[in-house]
Amino acid sequence: MIHAAEGSTASRVGSTDEGRVRSPDAAPFFDLFHTGHADEAKALVKAHHYSGLTPNNVVVVGTMHEPGGLFGDSGPVMAACLFGSPPARWSEPVLELVRLVRTPDCTVPLSVLVGRTCSYIKTKRMADLLVSMADPTHNHHGGIYQACSWKFGGQRARRMDGVTVNGQFYAGRAANNHWGTQSPARLQAMGVDAQPHYDEGKFIYWRALTRSGQRKAERLGLLQLPYPKPDEVAA
Repeated sequence: MIHAAEGSTASRVGSTDEGRVRSPDAAPFFDLFHTGHADEAKALVKAHHYSGLTPNNVVVVGTMHEPGGLFGDSGPVMAACLFGSPPARWSEPVLELVRLVRTPDCTVPLSVLVGRTCSYIKTKRMADLLVSMADPTHNHHGGIYQACSWKFGGQRARRMDGVTVNGQFYAGRAANNHWGTQSPARLQAMGVDAQPHYDEGKFIYWRALTRSGQRKAERLGLLQLPYPKPDEVAA
């Protein structure tokens, strides 16, 4: 259950390299991980994420790069993990993983990227409780979060996530950008034949980075349930 909350106090990350965090379980990929490459991550989302949109609330950007680059610099981005202030208000400060994307030929497991970005957040003390939503509407059951040992908190109730116009789906933000509203009634009044579109109820995953984060999860009433399986999403 999501409760009303104060906004996150985490600071924004710009487009410069903020640093790298070493962890033993990802040693082979250490030199490929960077933070702060917001512009490159945004381009990757536009090209390879099903939404094509980067939220405005991004706080942390973790990226995996191809080896190489001139003068010891990193190569092109091949995967990105974006954390931001949640669009829905929570009664405890949290960061939400809002985009996870990679190129088709990415050679690094996304679980490694998520783990490295979480380590960066913990090291910088930017948050102690992380959440994310897996959308079964797009056949996502949360396998990456399961591989990262995140907790499964259940399935949220169905919600309107955008509109359908002439058979094409527009996410809420895309509709706002295009017409200035995502309200089907207002769009109909503008002469746009828009129908509401509802998701299937997103899966909630969460990870406490500290004991304080665990206490927050308990106060929020976040559950620890058995993981859903891909065939459950397909059904």
